[in-house]
Amino acid sequence: MFWFGFILLVAVQLGEASNDANCGKASVGLNARIHGGQYATQGMFPWQASLKSLKHPAHLSYCGGTLYNNQWVITAAHCVEEAYGGTDPNMWQVRVGLASVAHWEHGRQDYNVTRVIMHPHYHRFEVDGQPLAHMDVALLKLDRPVTLDAFVNNICLPDSDASVGTDCIVSGWGVTSMHVENSGPDDESDTLKWTYAPILDPGYCSQPHVWGSLMLSSIMVCAGYEHGRDDACEGDSGGPFICPSPDGSRWELQGIVSWGDIPCGEQHKPTVYMRVTTYKGWIQQTIQSN
Repeated sequence: MFWFGFILLVAVQLGEASNDANCGKASVGLNARIHGGQYATQGMFPWQASLKSLKHPAHLSYCGGTLYNNQWVITAAHCVEEAYGGTDPNMWQVRVGLASVAHWEHGRQDYNVTRVIMHPHYHRFEVDGQPLAHMDVALLKLDRPVTLDAFVNNICLPDSDASVGTDCIVSGWGVTSMHVENSGPDDESDTLKWTYAPILDPGYCSQPHVWGSLMLSSIMVCAGYEHGRDDACEGDSGGPFICPSPDGSRWELQGIVSWGDIPCGEQHKPTVYMRVTTYKGWIQQTIQSN
């Protein structure tokens, strides 16, 4: 069974949709390699956003997200399909500056949405009855600019792809059990979790016993562990896949959680992310024109 990650990246409109000097920097450092997943604290991932669908109120967090500009959210197009709330902006709320989706935290910021824009070439298809998607990106415009502070900051968009083998990080509020096949709201994590996910060679990910022809390296990034390990899972959809910049001074958004396999974290079934460098031009042009 396949799962979809519901993608979200919050972008900031400062006149131009480009990186600012302070993007990709967190007030809380990442200094520990983890095995088994680890809970995040406020400020560790200040670009992380939680997207809540009013069509599914039982879910504390419906999709993950990443702050880029101060008034935009990038999400997976499949995340805003009609069944989940559609492109009606009144069906969505966005929260930033938080670690817990179950309890109020000082510094959390809540926003409504005024625009929902799907990538024009997004299309959904099925393989053996399981849903997959191409060009799986969409944008949401917030009703007002976010306030950047110790808990809220935007991520940088990359100028180039991170190298194979780079230790990157995925974070989200998805289900906590890797083997939940019929998961629901009660299976989701109340607190933001994160784990390392190294970028894998596209040649490996395209092998028949991995993802075969489903893996399109021009628009997708494959990351995780060949032998299986902690990974993104259902409910982490749309969350950020971040990697260090070439000079190591900041974090860059290299991927958007899109889809994977259930059970999650199985051998030879790493998560697939939308490759941000492929969509960077569309993201910037759409923000500038709206």
